[in-house]
Amino acid sequence: MGAVKGARRRPWRPQLTRRERRMGLVFFLLYLTALPLLLGGMVRTLDERLELALTSAQSSAAYYTLILLALIAVFWDFLRNAWAILRDNLRPSLVAFGAGFFAALGLTCLAGLLPLPVTNPEIVTYKAQLVGAPAATWAVAGLLRPAVEEILYRGFLFGGARRESRGWAYLLSAGVFALSAVWQHALFSGNPAYLLLAVQYLPLGLVLSWSYEVSGSVYTPMVLRGMAQTMFLVLAAAAPGQAPPMGL
Repeated sequence: MGAVKGARRRPWRPQLTRRERRMGLVFFLLYLTALPLLLGGMVRTLDERLELALTSAQSSAAYYTLILLALIAVFWDFLRNAWAILRDNLRPSLVAFGAGFFAALGLTCLAGLLPLPVTNPEIVTYKAQLVGAPAATWAVAGLLRPAVEEILYRGFLFGGARRESRGWAYLLSAGVFALSAVWQHALFSGNPAYLLLAVQYLPLGLVLSWSYEVSGSVYTPMVLRGMAQTMFLVLAAAAPGQAPPMGL
């Protein structure tokens, strides 16, 4: 009972400065629109000119490394404060991580069993990347992408909306997270049914938001997502056919 009581929601304290909210909004919109083209193109250009022969996984690792460095510069005060919050609330953070980890695995696996008219193409993609560049694939799944997207989806989006409404914060953070994982499949395939795959990512988004609210530190959902995605990647590598979606 003591551990459960320690994991109860604490009064929410706004963590982003006014400057971080302004710059975060610009960065977030660019992340969803222009940055994949701009930085992705830059990585491809460097790859061609330097003849690096990067695999797709290695290109992704370079891309997310650049994004993460930029985010650290933009959200430096927020990230430093989040570390202090984690240190001061270590017990509820550990409880939120443990409960969230098993909830994320279970609910995501259940969501993956839903009958949908399309299958998740990322399963095949990441299984192939594991063969071609395992180190880069593990780095993207377990470290780089969780760090980048938890700063944005939980730290900026959930944290900013939580100032106004708890329900809106959950809906916005988890909903945008789920849709951002699938909209490109729908757009480039011309098949809007791929948007239905968002239901496979929604449970993970809700659990990550909950772990952030309970702990008060963005490092909790960051580590939680990295561990969960590493587990999903293990399952994907071992599965002969389909495996649970990874939120990658």
